[in-house]
Amino acid sequence: MLRTSITLIFCALMIGCGDDTKYQAELRGTWLLESRKPAQGEIIQNPQISGLIEWFPTTPTQAKVHLSVTDDRQSIRVIDRLYDLQGTTFTYQSKLRIGSIETDSTDVVYDTTTQNGTGQISSDDARFTLTHDNGAKFEFIGTQLTVTYSNGVVDTWTLNKDQKGVLAK
Repeated sequence: MLRTSITLIFCALMIGCGDDTKYQAELRGTWLLESRKPAQGEIIQNPQISGLIEWFPTTPTQAKVHLSVTDDRQSIRVIDRLYDLQGTTFTYQSKLRIGSIETDSTDVVYDTTTQNGTGQISSDDARFTLTHDNGAKFEFIGTQLTVTYSNGVVDTWTLNKDQKGVLAK
């Protein structure tokens, strides 16, 4: 009886803890940009455009996320964010932005003012979606990530390397 009670308590604790990291396990890692579909125009593929997302968990619910995109015009656009995932919502904080990720603008804009945002988390089957308050939507399905920006630009990314960060599995 005691052994059964201890086993049940242990299982309940594991299920409760596993819930905190359920999204992080699907999102973490290094993602490479495969293609970009502008709102108007033809699909641009690597090597004409390249990009990197690093989703690195720092706690079971928080992650440091670096996103950079560059194209053959020798410009780079960068966003660094800290995400905090809580249940079906998330917050994010940006402290560095160089240029605009979702446009092809070559205007050099450096912004280090703190920018805060929120969003919704949804999941069904193997699909995890982060819908940002600025209209951007990150849709994770296995090793594929589709990012749709509010201006109609669509980026397709592929998971290159898993980065567990502080997560055990």
